[in-house]
Amino acid sequence: MIQINELHLSNMKKTWQSHWIYFTIYMVFAVISCYYLLQFSKQEIHLFLNSFHRPFNDLFFKSITYIGDGITIVIIVLFSLFWSKRYALQIGLSGIVSGLIAQVLKKVVFGPTPRPSKYFNDLEIPLHYVKGVELHTVFSFPSGHATAVFALTTSILLNLHKKQGDLSLIILAILTAYSRIYLSQHFLSDVLFGSFIGITVALLVNKFLNNTYLRQKKTLDKPLINLMKN
Repeated sequence: MIQINELHLSNMKKTWQSHWIYFTIYMVFAVISCYYLLQFSKQEIHLFLNSFHRPFNDLFFKSITYIGDGITIVIIVLFSLFWSKRYALQIGLSGIVSGLIAQVLKKVVFGPTPRPSKYFNDLEIPLHYVKGVELHTVFSFPSGHATAVFALTTSILLNLHKKQGDLSLIILAILTAYSRIYLSQHFLSDVLFGSFIGITVALLVNKFLNNTYLRQKKTLDKPLINLMKN
């Protein structure tokens, strides 16, 4: 038991050292978010952030939000099969498991909590909305898109042996998650908790796929197209 715990701690330390940029920036993002959520209500934060709308930003966040969409993850999984089946499994399982957790929390645990558009509409407080975006009204907590994009970027990260891509991946994840706030689909608290689910699940799936038994399955490290040719 002691050896298992030591190995687990060693793997965690190795992951941190290999990708400290990604996890450090995420921690800064999480701490700052928690600070403001403790100081102000989620409604006050949303109204403040909603005041920073510009035409370019509208177009940018309307586009980048699709990175957290389930269809995008499916496409990435399919392309990953041409690189490594283990890589595709990491992304696919992380997306499925984290998505299921988010949906159970949304639909069962927290129920039809109002999203920003409904919440402020009921209070007759106007918001800036981005033209062409279909607004959802309920099941706000947690954010499914934030969950998905952090599960995706963390999964990609864990398959990189060096720090290459750390900065790009965390910026992409944070911008995609923030797009949900910008588009008034979610509150900051929804996005923050979703990001935590995504990262946690991706780390657990990575541990599962790299345990003693599965680590010895060398065929998982081969691309699917090679097996088809054979």
